[in-house]
Amino acid sequence: MRVAGEPDDLQWALTAAQDGDEMGFEALWRAHNSHLTRFLQSRAYGSGIDYEEVLADTWMSVARDVKKFTGSIGDFSGWLYTIARNRFIDATRRRDRQIKASGDIQEAFWIPSSTNTERDFEASEGVKEIITKINSLPEAQAEVLLLRVVGDRSVEETAKILKKSANTVRVLAHRGLTTLREELGGDDGR
Repeated sequence: MRVAGEPDDLQWALTAAQDGDEMGFEALWRAHNSHLTRFLQSRAYGSGIDYEEVLADTWMSVARDVKKFTGSIGDFSGWLYTIARNRFIDATRRRDRQIKASGDIQEAFWIPSSTNTERDFEASEGVKEIITKINSLPEAQAEVLLLRVVGDRSVEETAKILKKSANTVRVLAHRGLTTLREELGGDDGR
């Protein structure tokens, strides 16, 4: 699944943002922010890292450097996630000096889908459990799964963001999913 409006519909927004147009930047933000937020929330869950701070730092960097960016709207998405990943790494390095309460993943994933609040809450708890298990995987596997599933990035985009080959990304995703399947009790071959 691709970000709504990508790639051709947002090329104008990228060009406008590079020329300093706020509406162009806003269109880029609207198209990418929800997936980027979920990616960073998932990545930061249980780590003590303030995902909102990382998200804000990411967009500030993008706003500052978008004029220097060269490439298409498809390249922009990879560039955005690379910046977010680098800002998360920076936050991880600062974590020991400044511990903050982590945000509740429930904010991003628990959206009541019906009037049955109890069922919706139980579904939310399942999402939190899965995110916790993903974050307990080896770092490379967790990053690949979060970029692919939560960030909605393709294998090629994920490879570019992580500076790995597409085959490496596929192998890491397979290993991570296999481990998750075993831990969640679904090791029956499905």
